[in-house]
Amino acid sequence: MNTNILKLIFLIGLISCTSACMPLTPEWDSRFGDSVKKIAALQTINPDAGATPVTESMDGPSSREAIGRYRGSFKEPQNNANSFTIGVGR
Repeated sequence: MNTNILKLIFLIGLISCTSACMPLTPEWDSRFGDSVKKIAALQTINPDAGATPVTESMDGPSSREAIGRYRGSFKEPQNNANSFTIGVGR
């Protein structure tokens, strides 16, 4: 009986010590609701923002080069050398 009480006291102490190490979220709480405030401000500036197409894009040559590199990555896959096998099998 006495050992069960000691185990229970130890368990309660252990739980309280680990919960004391848990970080609180002041950095999250300080920015809570910022995204909603930003969206509301953007809709106030331009109420028809969702109806108009986005005009920001890449220029033609940059887009062509990016697509070319993307497609080429499937033709010639990257050689990912394993760091554990350097110099093995030569």
